[in-house]
Amino acid sequence: MANVLSQEEIDALLGGISGGQIDTSRNDGEDQEPEAVQAFDFSDQDRYLRGRLPTLETIHDRFARLLRLSLSTILRRAVEIQVCSQTVCNFGDFSRCLEKPSSLHTLKLEPLKGSGLLVLPARLIMTLVDLLFGGDGKPFDVREDRDFTLIESRVIVKMAEDICRAYTESWAPVRPLTVTVGSSETNILFVNIAQPNDPVTVVDCDVVIEGTRSSLSICIPYATIEPIKDILKGTFIGDPLDMDNAAAQRMRDLLLDSTVELRAMLGTATITGRELLQMKAGDIIQLNEDYEHPVEILVEGERKFWGVIGAHKSTRALQITGTVEA
Repeated sequence: MANVLSQEEIDALLGGISGGQIDTSRNDGEDQEPEAVQAFDFSDQDRYLRGRLPTLETIHDRFARLLRLSLSTILRRAVEIQVCSQTVCNFGDFSRCLEKPSSLHTLKLEPLKGSGLLVLPARLIMTLVDLLFGGDGKPFDVREDRDFTLIESRVIVKMAEDICRAYTESWAPVRPLTVTVGSSETNILFVNIAQPNDPVTVVDCDVVIEGTRSSLSICIPYATIEPIKDILKGTFIGDPLDMDNAAAQRMRDLLLDSTVELRAMLGTATITGRELLQMKAGDIIQLNEDYEHPVEILVEGERKFWGVIGAHKSTRALQITGTVEA
């Protein structure tokens, strides 16, 4: 009980204060201006992501190119995909800004802990469904309470798998990851990848297909990429053309799957305008080429092969007999 003042000590202390022997003025620490004191929110982690992440931006640019090649191959249409923004916000703010309805897919980013989120708006899904089934790619308005049909759900699964493959390849030169789809939802309330106040990195991509503009988004919690933040803050130096083996293979496949026009030139003849006007059914036009001479086979208007005309399985056919020397 040595720390408890006796009654005599209390009386002496009060007497000293009232008599002025004890200085009760404010100390130096209390003389600070109120404006000099700043509130600190320990739950706000945005300060860690204030700066640019050049390597992460490079990864997402590569992802946009890879996904563009993949969709162009599937749809056989011109597809444009560009990263329009890479921002940091709270997960709660991101959730409130989502387009409805949307297809939501959690992404496993192994070996990193936690999960990301892929957002596919209904406008993009309807455009893909329309194109895949022979339409012109013009989407229609969808009610917010409408569920996706079975066919639409299958297209969504295929799209999500292609995005995961492209995202996996885009990370490979920096930090190899295996990106796979976890669960799928349509209501953000059932998605639990972060708390409402947790910071997340959001990447928004513009997707233009046959003149129809839509978007897709990828959301990654800060806690997931925190272990590799030093890598992402650096500058990734890669090939000047940024064409890795996977991208080159996709480009090669796209070229090999493109269609070309092939024609067989039976022969040529020169006639006058008078003869042309006098032509009627049953007339015979004599060609300049010999009967046994092989016909020319043109590919996109260029002579490439020689061949002979015949029949195969009750249809007319061409048999290639040689190639045209360059």
